[in-house]
Amino acid sequence: MATSPVLLSLNEILFHFARAASGAGAPVGICEEFATTAAWLAFIDMDPARAALPALDALARDESSGDLVIRDNRLACRDGGMVSALFAGPVITDRLSMAPDESVTLHVEKVDVPLLLAGAVAAAGSVHARLSWHGSTRTVIDIAGGLAALQGDTAQGPVAVTVVANAPGAIMSSRVPRHAIEAGRRTALDEGIPVDSAAWSGVLAYYAKTLVPSTTRSRSEGAGPSDGT
Repeated sequence: MATSPVLLSLNEILFHFARAASGAGAPVGICEEFATTAAWLAFIDMDPARAALPALDALARDESSGDLVIRDNRLACRDGGMVSALFAGPVITDRLSMAPDESVTLHVEKVDVPLLLAGAVAAAGSVHARLSWHGSTRTVIDIAGGLAALQGDTAQGPVAVTVVANAPGAIMSSRVPRHAIEAGRRTALDEGIPVDSAAWSGVLAYYAKTLVPSTTRSRSEGAGPSDGT
């Protein structure tokens, strides 16, 4: 059951999510990319905290892995395990950003939170792209011309996902609601980002793992917040 929302600024998302990823065991470079990817989900009207928390849990529990390899346009774990979206997102962003007008098809093997890949695709800025879930029900996210459209259930996972970018022909469905990405970004900056409070608490728990107890000396010299952490 969803809980009441908490309103966060974009800077709070970027700061806390990056450090939460570190608390879950991700390296620094991945942490920053993960926070950016999560922020882009907010721009397409999706809750970044509810997407982020299960990915953090899976990585922290060693249920998913960032030891990835690309072979024949397939992104998978080297040992055949579940792909961590924290690591797959930056790989997709880099792949699409290298040639933003080039036609690309990338199959991602079983990934813990496929929705996070939509944030990565949106951040890459491709002319148009489609993500297709290979789960029990059909889920498709189209991102094209500064718009995003969703059809299906984004909650399902882990599943395999196919990303197709800049393929010939229009892919944006006219039968489902569309979200303007730039308008979503402005709303996030001007009005904040509502996130599920229970998921936010979970993200903060990982953030807290990166903190160390304060000492009398550190407080006297001005380090840390005033709450004694």
